Amino acid sequence: MAQISPAIGAAGAGVRIAARPRSRARRAWWQWLDSISIVGLCLVILAGALFHVWQHIHVVRQGYELERFRDVHAKLVQANKSLRLEAGQLRSLRRVEEIARTRLGMTTPKPGQVILIPESPIQ
Repeated sequence: MAQISPAIGAAGAGVRIAARPRSRARRAWWQWLDSISIVGLCLVILAGALFHVWQHIHVVRQGYELERFRDVHAKLVQANKSLRLEAGQLRSLRRVEEIARTRLGMTTPKPGQVILIPESPIQ
């Protein structure tokens, strides 16, 4: 077989096909777009990190507030118990009788001084 010589202007062993040169404006546009996408990605990551930190701080503050409310609740429960105990002691019949005898000068009624009235059926 005979070797056919390459045609003029065809890609041969010594000829390279050069890429079409891009214009500077188009190259600058792609560089700008790459920069913007990198900055956007960094902003998204930063926003996510800031949201995570804010959420953590918020949870910690809520935990402290919850503990403070639990302490207030425990103090109020204790105060309620002591007030109920004090109210029970103040209502004691022995105490009422002692005050009636000492402060008011009352005495035990004599047998003829107490008159029982029957309950009325109409109320």
